[in-house]
Amino acid sequence: MIGVLLLLMLLAPATSFAQSKVFFWRQWDIDMTLRENGDLDVVERQTLDFSGEPFTYGFRSIVTGTAGNNEGITNVKVREGDRNYTEASTNAPGTFKITQEGSETFIYWYFEPTVGEHTYTFSYTIKGGVRVGTLDEGSGDQIYWTVIPNDHPARVQASRVTIRLPEGVAAQQYTDTTDYLVAAYTGGAEDSTVVIDVGENGRLITYERAFPLLVGDSFDVRVQFPHGLLDIPKPDWQSREERSSVAGTFILAIGVFLAVTGPLGVLVMWYTRGRDPQIDLIVPEYLSEPPDQLSPAVIGTLVDEKADMSDIMSILLDLARRGYVTITEEERTHRFTRTEKEQKDLRPFEKSFLRALLGTKDERTLKEMNYKFAQHLPTIRKQLYEEVVKLKLLPKSPESVRMTYAGLGAGIMVLGVASCIGMFVIFTDSEALGGAALCVGGALGLTGLLTVIAGRHMPKKTVLGTETAVKWNAFINYLKNIEKYSDLQTATDIFEKYLPYAVAFGLERTWIHKFEQIPTTPTPGWYTPYPYPRRSGWGGWWGGSSSGSSRSSTPTVPSGEKGGPGGLEGMSKGVTGGLSSMSAGLTQMLNNTATTLKSTPPSSSSGGSSGGFSGGFSGGSSGGGGSAGFG
Repeated sequence: MIGVLLLLMLLAPATSFAQSKVFFWRQWDIDMTLRENGDLDVVERQTLDFSGEPFTYGFRSIVTGTAGNNEGITNVKVREGDRNYTEASTNAPGTFKITQEGSETFIYWYFEPTVGEHTYTFSYTIKGGVRVGTLDEGSGDQIYWTVIPNDHPARVQASRVTIRLPEGVAAQQYTDTTDYLVAAYTGGAEDSTVVIDVGENGRLITYERAFPLLVGDSFDVRVQFPHGLLDIPKPDWQSREERSSVAGTFILAIGVFLAVTGPLGVLVMWYTRGRDPQIDLIVPEYLSEPPDQLSPAVIGTLVDEKADMSDIMSILLDLARRGYVTITEEERTHRFTRTEKEQKDLRPFEKSFLRALLGTKDERTLKEMNYKFAQHLPTIRKQLYEEVVKLKLLPKSPESVRMTYAGLGAGIMVLGVASCIGMFVIFTDSEALGGAALCVGGALGLTGLLTVIAGRHMPKKTVLGTETAVKWNAFINYLKNIEKYSDLQTATDIFEKYLPYAVAFGLERTWIHKFEQIPTTPTPGWYTPYPYPRRSGWGGWWGGSSSGSSRSSTPTVPSGEKGGPGGLEGMSKGVTGGLSSMSAGLTQMLNNTATTLKSTPPSSSSGGSSGGFSGGFSGGSSGGGGSAGFG
C-alpha cells in the first residue's frame, strides 16, 4: 500500500553528499482511522534531524493498485507545524505536487533551506485499504500495513502506530483464548519486542517499537476484525488478486504438468521412434572375417549412425588398399599419388573423396591440401548417408533426423521463453502469476533441451541395418581382441587387409601397436616410408603415445645428415625392417592427414585444424512499499 522512504537530495554537487548531509528519524508515527466503507484516513508525522548542508525539498510515494493493496489515495495534505502547504507545480517553498509514475503516486513538497529538527505531517485517504474476508471460522476482515518499508536510508529511532476501528467494531479474538488477532512484524518476521496495546474494548490498537529500526528492516502492523460488522465491499484489487491467484494456480498446474509430461514424452518419443528394431538373430561372439563386402566407411557410418572423421579417413586407406592411390612419406610431409586404375566402379562418396584429395592433379602433398579439403566434407558425409539409405540400412539420413529434432527442441525452448516473457508482461503486477509463468517457461525449456539431446539418438536402423550392425559388431569385437582369438604370429597378412576397418571403428592405434610387435608383419604395399631410421613403437622421434590424444609434431631428422644416424645402412633398415620400422610414420600420417583434411582457415568459425585422429490470520500480504525523500 503505502511506502515511505526518505531520500536525501543535495543542491550541492553529488561528490559532497555523503560528507555534508546527514539525517535520521527521531520519530515516525502513523495514525489510521477505519471508515465504515473500508477507506482509511491516515495522519503521518515524521520528525527528522537534519545536519550539514541545508535541505530544500522532500518526496514520498504511495504504491497503488493490486501491488499496493489499495485503490489509490485522495485528500492529500501536507503541513509543517501550523503552516499548511498548498498544491502547486511551481516548486516554491510551502508548496507540494502529486505525480503518478506507474503504480506509484509521488508527493513532492518544498520548503526553505533548513537543518536541525523538523516535523512534517501528511494526511490522506486510502481507498479500499481493507482485505475483506468471509464468515468462516478463522477468517475476517483485516488491515495489514507496511508502516516503514525496508529501503529507508537511515535509522528510525522511535515509531508508534495506532489503528482506530469504527464504533461497534472490535479486533477479533482467538476462539480458545482472550488474545486479539493483532501482530507486528520486523523484517518480515513477527516481532515480540513491539509493545501492542488493545484499548477501548478492542477498538484502539497501538503498536510501540521498543528498539530503533535499522536500515534494511521493514515495520508491518496487522489487525483482524470479524467479517460482516461493516458493509465493506470487496475492493477491486482484492478481486483481481483472487482471480490472479486462481489463474496462477491453474498456470502453475499447467507448468507442473508440462514439467512431468514433457520429459516423459521425450522418453516415450525415443522409446517408440528412436530405438533400433528388435530382431531375433543369433550371432557368435566374434567373426574373424567381414560378414559382407560393405566398405569400411559405410559400416562405420551405420554402426554409430554418424559419418565422422574416422569414416572419412577409412575411405583413404580403403582406396589405397584397393590400388587407387599410393602414399609416400617425405621428410616433412606425405605425398598422395593417383594410380592408373580405372575409377568407374567407385561409389559416389569415394569419387568425391578422390576429387577433394587430388583435385585435377595426379599427386599432391599434405601441405598443399591445408585448408582445402574441409569444404568438401559436407558433400562426402551427405553421400555416405545417402549410401546407407540406398542400401536400406537406415530409413533416412540420420543427419536430417537429428536436425529435425534439434529444430523441434529449439522451437519448444523458444516457445518456453516467449510464453514466460509474455505472461510476465501481461501479469506484471502479480507475483503469483509471474512465478507460475516461470514454471511454464522452465518446463517448456527443459522439454526443448531434452528434445535436442534425445534428437542425437533418434536415428534408427532398419531391420536389415540392425542385423548388419549386429554382425559387424561381432567383427569389431574380433578386431579389438584379435590376440584372444587368433595367433598374431600367423595372422600378419590381415594387418593391411583390415586396417581400413580398424580406422573406421577408431581402433587404428591398438591395431598398429599389436602388429608392430611382430617383425614379420609386412608393410602395406601402398605406403612408402621415408628412408631414415627411427625408433619403433609409439615413442621415438614422432612423439606418439599408446593412448590418449594423437597430436604429434612434424618429424625432425635427428642429425645433420638427411638420412640421420646410420647413413645408408639406416636408410635400408627403415625401408626393409617391416612394420615395426615404420609404424610411427604410419600413425603420424593418419594423425596429420585427419588434422589437415578437417582444417579451415583461421578466420573461419567452423571446423578447425586442431586435434588428432580419433494458523491465526488468514490470507493476504501487507500493503506498503514505495518511496519518499528530502533535498
